[in-house]
Amino acid sequence: MYASDQTKELVKTLADKVAGLVQVEDFQTQIPGFSLHRRTAKQSIHCIYGLGLGIVLQGQKEVLIRDKVYCYGAGQTMLTTIDLPAISRVTEASYYQPFLGMMLSLDLDLIIETVQLLDCQVKLKNLPAFSIEYLDSALIDALTRLVNLIEEPTMIDQLAPIIKQEIVLRLLVGQHGVYLRNLVKASGSDKNVFTLIHWVRNNFLHENCIQDALDQMNMSAATLRNHFKEITGMTLLQYQKQLRLQEARKLILSQSMNMQQIADLVGYESQSQFTREYSRLFGNTPSRDVPQ
Repeated sequence: MYASDQTKELVKTLADKVAGLVQVEDFQTQIPGFSLHRRTAKQSIHCIYGLGLGIVLQGQKEVLIRDKVYCYGAGQTMLTTIDLPAISRVTEASYYQPFLGMMLSLDLDLIIETVQLLDCQVKLKNLPAFSIEYLDSALIDALTRLVNLIEEPTMIDQLAPIIKQEIVLRLLVGQHGVYLRNLVKASGSDKNVFTLIHWVRNNFLHENCIQDALDQMNMSAATLRNHFKEITGMTLLQYQKQLRLQEARKLILSQSMNMQQIADLVGYESQSQFTREYSRLFGNTPSRDVPQ
């Protein structure tokens, strides 16, 4: 499915609106979970994508998840359904033609409630935890009303929940729908896996993080590991390693610690192994990332 000329025009109108509202790189609106983003130069950000919808209105970006690169540009959206370590790269942006995007966090309870309202029959499938699709005119209309609400702050509490539910509904009946329905089914049948993801996400620096988590689950370790890989696309160790390396990069960019201290803090006994794995993920050695 590709964007029609009409859809492209609607995206352009929404981009112009957002351009007038956001003059900083990242603008967290008064609408909970809804932010606007502007970049005037190419830029890479190491982040964790949670359950949410990223929308590109102008420019283009790449998202590196594990060893695969996914591109999306103006008029496209990226849905992520679980916490995924990623590298987000804006690849098309300038001062006169900035990258413009939006991010809307989604609520799992609202998605489950809306799936029940639709009375969807859901069969669990082995799907990735993210998808990239084009916007359609109905979803653009709902997102435009959410953006317009920024200028009516007194109406946010009353109208934002209604518009958010419409957006979830539009997503469920659109191209992203199978991924959200799969999330609902997985969150019910694989609750332990989602608990495990949450535990590792919040305790990844602990020495025995994975074993401690597995010990608390009411499933065999082998089954949990297999289900985890099916849902996230990576093993538990790969997931924990990416979280640790992301934390290491944050420390390098913001702390006055030497490399051995950082390697120790994020769980590496060998600084050489830390340097190799850091370089493999980020394309640069830790020492070269130290701010000058």
